[in-house]
Amino acid sequence: MATVDSRVPGSGDATARGSVFDSPGYHRARTAVLGALAIIAVAVLLAWPMITDYYSYNAAYYNGLVASAAISAILTISLNLSMGYGGMLSMMHSGLQLAGGYATGYLVVELSGSWLLGIVASVLVGTVVAMLVLLVSLRATYLYFGMITLAANLIVIEIGREWDPVTGGIVGISGISPKLGDEVMSKQAFYYVVLACLALMYVLQRNLVRSGVGRAAMAVRESSDTASAMGISPSRAKLLLFGICGGMAGLSGALYALQLGFINPDVGLLDNGIIFFVGLFLGGISTLIGPIIGVGFIALLVELIKDQARYTTLVLGLLLLIAMMVIPQGIVGTWRSSRMGRDKLPELKEGPLPDEVPDVVPEVRGVPEGTAALEGSGIVKHFGGVHALDGVDIRVMPGTVHGIIGPNGSGKSTLVSCLTRYHRIDAGQVKIFGTEAPATAHGVARGGVTRVFQVPHLFERVSVLDNVLTGMRMQESYSWLGAVLRSPAYRRQDRKERQEARELLAFAGLAGRADWLASSLSHGQKRLLEVVRAVASRPKVLILDEPATGLTSEELDALGRLCRVLRERGLAVVLIEHDVDFVMGLCDELTVLESGKVIERGTPEKVRNSAAVLEAYLGRPDLVEETS
Repeated sequence: MATVDSRVPGSGDATARGSVFDSPGYHRARTAVLGALAIIAVAVLLAWPMITDYYSYNAAYYNGLVASAAISAILTISLNLSMGYGGMLSMMHSGLQLAGGYATGYLVVELSGSWLLGIVASVLVGTVVAMLVLLVSLRATYLYFGMITLAANLIVIEIGREWDPVTGGIVGISGISPKLGDEVMSKQAFYYVVLACLALMYVLQRNLVRSGVGRAAMAVRESSDTASAMGISPSRAKLLLFGICGGMAGLSGALYALQLGFINPDVGLLDNGIIFFVGLFLGGISTLIGPIIGVGFIALLVELIKDQARYTTLVLGLLLLIAMMVIPQGIVGTWRSSRMGRDKLPELKEGPLPDEVPDVVPEVRGVPEGTAALEGSGIVKHFGGVHALDGVDIRVMPGTVHGIIGPNGSGKSTLVSCLTRYHRIDAGQVKIFGTEAPATAHGVARGGVTRVFQVPHLFERVSVLDNVLTGMRMQESYSWLGAVLRSPAYRRQDRKERQEARELLAFAGLAGRADWLASSLSHGQKRLLEVVRAVASRPKVLILDEPATGLTSEELDALGRLCRVLRERGLAVVLIEHDVDFVMGLCDELTVLESGKVIERGTPEKVRNSAAVLEAYLGRPDLVEETS
């Protein structure tokens, strides 16, 4: 998910209009300069051993300094994936590095194995440890997860101190060295091994974040409920991402042990881990290059104050505090949000809505006659002494728009939450096309039922297009490894998804805003985008909870148009809405709730003339205007 500029192009902002920073020439020049700087940086890193050998009598020291910074950058990239893109506060990354170092040290020294096998073992150990910790803390919130990982970090350190046969106890393991045959690899050669690993980890991070796997992880970060509504399993997404983070941390531990030749429990102490947190927040969390820039800056600073090493922790703490106060988005994040660094968006061009329905809009055919798309029988839900639902029956047929209406507090949203398994029902049964509904919310979504919530649940920190692409996650067949390696199958599917997402946005009248930040949309556009994202998941049943709230007449027309198209395609649309005129003009059938019970069901005309409905609404201020 790419972060984009939230400024509205073509607005009347006098400070932005005609600015040199908005001209195409400036953006071309900026791209060229940044590209040149990147090439120069890579060239300097590659030539660094030759530069130090020519200009310094202590070349090995300076080569080791850059290699150590690169190893730290690998661990910081892992931390960035966990905290920045996955929303998981990890306090155990130094412990994961320690575990990886032990795996390589034990295999190379005690078992006389290859250092390459040691690296593989470290990656596996880091992955396993990370996944085990996550498995015991799946339900933990952000802060509590951080405390659990802190405890896990302390446990890893203590195991290192006490498991003498494997870890060497307090002393640790020494004599760890990479060998080529019988000869120890030169420091210069190992320097390039470290750079290659850093490059690979950067590419892994970049490709992962920009794939459906990364979008799924960021969807869980933003809202696990919304992710579940799109068929994404929050547990699986977290487990996969944190496992990858653990493997990267284990790799950094292996490189650390191989470079320095030893590993001991002190490596896992949080004092050593502060450099990663400072580097991450200084460079810019949730940015790709930020961790590398931040760690490079910290390495240079630590080198400059090495004669006053006892103040290093104090200096880093003050630097972190200043960075959080002055540039909370970090160096890269602050640059990208500035007028100099943000991308220029295309001018907004409004045009007529296309008549042709995009192929991505699903079509439901071949359902046996009489089979309900979604059915709830005898649904009972109590919250303590409150009877939110008391034996509710509802039957939604394919190819219809089914409305659920009733006063505030009548149980409409609770009914939807029970049907989609966000609430565990106390009694009753839920079926999807005649089959018992899965027990989890994401299972229901994978069964063909997609929900749009009453309160907006957009991913506002990413683009409009990325929101729609996230809705397509259930249709993606590639693995995380295919996404990282950019396999041909991944590239074909990605191109197809992007084309379909833009076609769907155009059909809803949002084509010109595809590259905007979702937070820059109006309230009505956000609600419409949520519906578009839900349709992108190709549901058979679409549940819309008060989607018309705050919409303009044009946006309401677009919503109605989309609902009618879905009905024509055979979908079942469930509409919870207070706008009675909109409901009566769109729905084929209505279910009316009052105090958790069904008081009427049938056609709009039947409901409109129902004495029970009129009597139940009499004297209710929230519905007097609607029924008058």
